[in-house]
Amino acid sequence: MSELTQLTFQIGWIAMLVGGIAFFAMNRSVPASERHHGVVAMAIVFVAFANYFAMARGYGAVDIDGGPVFFARYIDWVITTPLLLISLAMVASRRIAALAGLVAALVLADIYMIATGLVGDLVGGADKYIWWFISMVAFLAVLGIIWGPLRKVAEDSPYGGAYDRLAGLLTVLWVVYPFVWLLGSSGMEILSVGTEGVAYVILDVTAKVGFGFMVIRSVQQAQIA
Repeated sequence: MSELTQLTFQIGWIAMLVGGIAFFAMNRSVPASERHHGVVAMAIVFVAFANYFAMARGYGAVDIDGGPVFFARYIDWVITTPLLLISLAMVASRRIAALAGLVAALVLADIYMIATGLVGDLVGGADKYIWWFISMVAFLAVLGIIWGPLRKVAEDSPYGGAYDRLAGLLTVLWVVYPFVWLLGSSGMEILSVGTEGVAYVILDVTAKVGFGFMVIRSVQQAQIA
């Protein structure tokens, strides 16, 4: 493991831990009926903390065809990305139970996207690009739900325009992830493992800590208003 890769893992677990502690403090000023937003935000960053801490300790990777496959990232993503989408849905509507079918479709498409990305990372050769493409089709389904039926529900969101800001943040960041995959060690290997690690830690911290901060602040501001 290069020094740069190790550094990205260290920065990752520290940033996630600090984010979780900050969310705990922020959530104390939120009414009890709304604290589920903060709880989900904390769950997301603490899962990511464990992922980065494990990788910093040398766990969570296997060598495939002479290169590392960081399967710990996929374990993280298959847990945290559905939680991010559930958090987004809770911003769209307080009646999350009424959206069960829509949220289930969203989460299943997301898990399918992550799982097929992992398959592509493991198989190697030209087939990995087929699996990348399949993963991208699922990603388009995720975006379609976020910006289609779920956004329509969010028109009556109690948190004002927070849904569009949060959905926009996730969309921009999640569009970058597959290209890091494609250009990095999983795909064409144009990016070094260290550079890939820098890209992933920036994306992960923004998508998890940044998103959680925005969610809790939106809830706080809604209560003030």
